[in-house]
Amino acid sequence: MQWYKLLALAVIASATVDAQLVRRGEASPIAPEVTLYDYRGVIVGVPILLQQGQYLDTCLCPPFEKGSGSGILAGIFYELPAEKSSALRLGISGGLDYRRLVAQYREQEPLTFSSLDGMQRFSGIPVEFRQRMSFDFFTLWAQPYVRLVPMQTEAITAGVGAYVGYMAIARAVHTKTLLQNTVRLPNGEVIGVQMADGGNTATVRDGDMLEVNRLSAFAVFRVESRISVGDVWFLRPGIHYHLPLTTLSSSGGMKLSAIMFTLSLARQAEQ
Repeated sequence: MQWYKLLALAVIASATVDAQLVRRGEASPIAPEVTLYDYRGVIVGVPILLQQGQYLDTCLCPPFEKGSGSGILAGIFYELPAEKSSALRLGISGGLDYRRLVAQYREQEPLTFSSLDGMQRFSGIPVEFRQRMSFDFFTLWAQPYVRLVPMQTEAITAGVGAYVGYMAIARAVHTKTLLQNTVRLPNGEVIGVQMADGGNTATVRDGDMLEVNRLSAFAVFRVESRISVGDVWFLRPGIHYHLPLTTLSSSGGMKLSAIMFTLSLARQAEQ
């Protein structure tokens, strides 16, 4: 009966060796050759930014909301080796992300004026201003992701990922602009209006965003295509949607969503 045991051990050993050869992409007597490819390249993106929630600054003024903006994203990516027929591809990307957002509104502020002869004072005269808040964000980011590839041509692919970033710079600049040059007083006099420094615009605050959260996270949903530009090089245009999972600032609960138009240049390399 010993020869049965020896035969069983030989079969198991042979199967183990064959499996190792297949995993390395080499042919075996019982399996065809398996060729693996990885993907690496660069990615750039331009977002359309939309503010969610509000931002409260240090001024005694209404919160800033419904801001919008754009920016630019740049980075590199790498997708793990897989067969051409693989329906799922695992990858990771990372780089730098700059975003600029502007939120603004008009408001009428009641002010007090004196008549031209200085004999009368009138309170509660409405004067119109524009309050404007601009934000600048610089972020170091990384994004692990999974791509679903239903066709080997990659004419259309879908994916999901997690964008995680560290906000190195989060700057907020608040300006106030006078929108009228004159006011009419109740006595019929028309007098000129200007800011304290003689101009029409004043900087209220220029500094770091209040109560900023340096770590940010987004769920990313991706749709991409593929355009060949050579035997191993191709372009990958796409649209990514960034769904915020964290707040940018605790001062009002501000979040930032983005529709990102992307373009990747990738190289397909045989392993």
